[in-house]
Amino acid sequence: MDMDIKQEYDWLRDFHGCDGGDIGSPEKSSVWVCGIEWGGGHTVENLRQIAAEPYTGDTDFGYEAWQECVDCPYNISVCKLLTALNGGQVEDYRRFAEEVQPFVHKAGSGYFKMNLYPIAFKNTDAGLWQQEFSEITGFADKQEYVNFCNRYRFAEMNAWVEKYRPRLIIGFGTSYDNEFNAAFSDGFRSFKQEEIAGKKLKWKRNENGTLLAVLPFPSGSHGLNSNVSLQKFGERLAELLVNKE
Repeated sequence: MDMDIKQEYDWLRDFHGCDGGDIGSPEKSSVWVCGIEWGGGHTVENLRQIAAEPYTGDTDFGYEAWQECVDCPYNISVCKLLTALNGGQVEDYRRFAEEVQPFVHKAGSGYFKMNLYPIAFKNTDAGLWQQEFSEITGFADKQEYVNFCNRYRFAEMNAWVEKYRPRLIIGFGTSYDNEFNAAFSDGFRSFKQEEIAGKKLKWKRNENGTLLAVLPFPSGSHGLNSNVSLQKFGERLAELLVNKE
């Protein structure tokens, strides 16, 4: 599929699928938190509006209030992890969210929230792709859409890393390590792997200094489903940022 990519699929290369916050800069680097895709599910009308939008590259957006940072189990787990990353205790996650306001628009928090893929689905099941989605996007099924994102969107995301130079990118979903690698790594090193609280942490460092860490998803029997695991993972990430291993 080598049509005029930039015109027809601008929306796939833009910051759709991101909640925003403070994307940072080389002079004031941020921490990026990346999931797979939004939950909940886009409606056909939502998707039609998004697909019609031109590419802007706009990063000036985010949550309206700090309470949104703790409004669902996923966000709570993220804030717990970030609390530990900052030297705190996960139990104080609400205080962290209120004081730091990660992902809040104009807060200048040093945190930016995003996803690998821009279309929202209730889960990653390919069967949730609707016929209307094909008519709007031009993709026959979800796999074709995913393949396209892996080739073109990830190349754009890789350029974001070079432009904004985050100090740390946290990716949730260890089975998606290849995708996180394609989106955020410069490809010069392979992942190192270690076990923390019985869970796997994969990490590597780009030549530009960005640390890419891939963690288990914060739910499920194999996920970061306890305060203990979130605390230990946050503390380990803090060590990696300081020690430059």
